Parts: sequence; C-alpha cells; structure tokens
Amino acid sequence: MRSAASASAPGFLEVIAPGPQSLLQDSGRRGQWHLGITSAGPMDRLSFDWANRLAGNPPGLTALEVTFGGLRMVAHHSVQLVVTGPQAPITVNQRPASQWQLLALKPGDRIDIGYTREGCRLYVAVPGGFHATSAFGSSSTVVREGLGGLDGRPLLSGDRLKVANEHRHRSFFLPLELRPVYAPGDGAALRVIPCLQARILGRSWRRKFFAARYRVASESDRMGIRLEGEPLDHGIARLLSEAVTPGAIQITPDGQPIIMMRDHQTIGGYPKLGTLLSLDCDRLAQYPSGAEVCFIPITPGRALALLRQTKRRFETASPIALAW
Repeated sequence: MRSAASASAPGFLEVIAPGPQSLLQDSGRRGQWHLGITSAGPMDRLSFDWANRLAGNPPGLTALEVTFGGLRMVAHHSVQLVVTGPQAPITVNQRPASQWQLLALKPGDRIDIGYTREGCRLYVAVPGGFHATSAFGSSSTVVREGLGGLDGRPLLSGDRLKVANEHRHRSFFLPLELRPVYAPGDGAALRVIPCLQARILGRSWRRKFFAARYRVASESDRMGIRLEGEPLDHGIARLLSEAVTPGAIQITPDGQPIIMMRDHQTIGGYPKLGTLLSLDCDRLAQYPSGAEVCFIPITPGRALALLRQTKRRFETASPIALAW
C-alpha cells in the first residue's frame, strides 16, 4: 500500500473546531521511565495501527487521537486522510463521507467529524504522517508534562497541522467484518495476568474481585481508568513505590481499582493485582463512563498466544483497493 506515492507541495489542515480533546500521538515514548517520563501514545493502539495502514504508512507514524469527536478542519492544500475508530458521522463539504477509507480533500474542502455513537476515541492519519515536535524520541503529546505534539497541548482552533508531501494513487477500505468491535456489551470481560502482589491481597479477596462487576467512572482519562463497584477492603497500607506499567491494576485504599493507561505515572505504591492484557487496554479505552466490566485471570502463556493471534489477523487482513 505504501509503494503508490507521489510528491507534492507540503500542505496543512487548519483546525476550525478541535472537539473536547484532540492530540497528536505516535506509537509512544520508550526508555524514559527512569526520568519519570511516561509512555504516552494511542489509547487504542489497534485503531491507531489501522489508521496508519489504511493511509499507506509504516507502523507508528504520528496521527491524531480525537476524543469523542467534534473535530472540524479545512484543507489548504490537496490532502488525503483516513478516520478509524467507532462509528461517527463524517462529512466533507456537508456531504456524507466514509470512515475506514482513505479520503481525498481538495484545497478549501472542509471535513467535519461528528460525535461517536459508541466508543470514545477516533484516529485520523494522513499519508506520511503529521509533522509534530519530537521530545525524548517521540512526538506523542503528554499534556501533564507539556511534551510532544503542538507545544505539548491539545489542538486549538486556528492550529495548522502540517502534513507530509505524500499522496496515494489508490484508496483502501476496510470492510465492517474486519474492524474492531467497540460496543462493550453487557459486562465485558477483561483479561488479567496476575502478578506477585496478588498473593498479598489473599485468595479470598481475589475470588471476590473476579466475581465482582464494575462500572467505568466519569473521573477517567488518559492517565488511568477508574472503576466503581462494591468496595473490597484489602487492609494493606501503602507499599514501597515501584515501577508501574500500562495496564497495571492498582487497588486504592478505598478498595476500588484503577487501570493505568498510556499517560500513567511511572511509579506507584498501591498494591497491584496484575496487568490487564494490552489488547483489552485498547478495548477499555473505548468504553464510556457507566460501561460495565468484569475481570477474568489468564496465564502469561495465554496472553502471548492472544497477542500473536491478533498480530497475525491484522497482518493477513486484506483491505479492499478502490480507484479514486
């Protein structure tokens, strides 16, 4: 898909309305935890990866993460782009346009991305990626730390997003049956790899946790997803702080879990039950407040098998080639 590219004058998209939060993200920042700098990167990596693939890009190029929608932009040069993620109304010059398909905008064209009907995060990619400031080896935006993206902040009205001078000669479309499922359903089961600290919590506590149901709290963000349910008192004082990874399930003193996400802190002292399967971090990132979830334990071997299966499915899926 990347081979069909031609050079053109560099262009840009002007932001007319940014939506609640739109951030430039690449695949994330690595090797900086010793400095207290978090990973960042896309909350839903599978939708992000599909955006880059449909744009004909190699993995990990800088794209836009649009929370809930509401983004409006005008092209000032010929630009191609693709929008992935949960269903949302999209128009170009007030005419309906497709998600999961590379679109061509002419100078003066306006694209409106409405609000999602299910799920929380959309991804917008352009051939060659968006231009963005790199900090500590990544363009990913971390608002808390003021790093990456556009001056380390969300998009604002009037921002101009520079795009690479690449165009594709064909468009690619991903059929519905190959796309991720975004609706959480009734009590979505999230898979957990228990860690050593799970033993500290005790067998009885673990049984109660895996039998419980929780709701996604409204006080959730890119740093962590807070869950609400029946409090499970563990009676453990704070432990010595240690490294925290994306997907770590920390249990607060009030007995409620927090799932660490892409902008997680790098150390923490709450007891940890284990780590959420990374595939399920992608799913959880799309669940709105009030969505109900439960947890099931799996082994590291099962987790690796699921990751390999998903990687193979992504690599062997065949988008449909379309003529412009």
